[in-house]
Amino acid sequence: MTLDTVRKTFTDWAPVYDATHSWSLPLRRTARLALGVQRGERILDLGCGTGLNLPHLRKLVGKEGLVIGADLTPAMLDMARRRIAQHAWENVEAREADAAHLPFADASFDRAICSYSLNIIPDYVRGIEEVKRVLVPGGRFVSLEMRSSLHALPGFLQFLPHICGVEMSHQSLDEIRRAFGEVQVHHYLLGLVFIAVATREAAPLA
Repeated sequence: MTLDTVRKTFTDWAPVYDATHSWSLPLRRTARLALGVQRGERILDLGCGTGLNLPHLRKLVGKEGLVIGADLTPAMLDMARRRIAQHAWENVEAREADAAHLPFADASFDRAICSYSLNIIPDYVRGIEEVKRVLVPGGRFVSLEMRSSLHALPGFLQFLPHICGVEMSHQSLDEIRRAFGEVQVHHYLLGLVFIAVATREAAPLA
């Protein structure tokens, strides 16, 4: 998929995304808790979409922390910004960004999460490298993703990736391991979904 295709697909999905993706909420919460967030930390929600993760992430960091959601599609970000405005959160933002070229300085975040997006991001390999770059040494990255094989899905579900803009050939778990080294992996829904927990290596002692 190209960036333009992703934008078009999720512009169409934006008005109904929350209603049609409520099935994803329990594992999203599991992934957020796997971040091990401490109050006052800075969190990046990559591929934040309509902002389904934002309320819980904001609760975890408290008023002292910062949550930034980044997404490619303006229509999805409009929904996220409405959610932010509704609650008058001053420490939560939604930014338009290409995951392969994040507009953030090195070591800008303590934690980062990506939920069902690495199989959508066209240059997902570069996106994973960008996540590593913007994390502080010792920072944690959690990815919630579908298993990277169309054949892993039951026959009656194999149409879903195509209409959701998902590219099932992405080897996201392999690339997370390549970028971060050791990764903890937890499988769910009969192995169709996994949560990967990775940590950027700490800075060497002086």
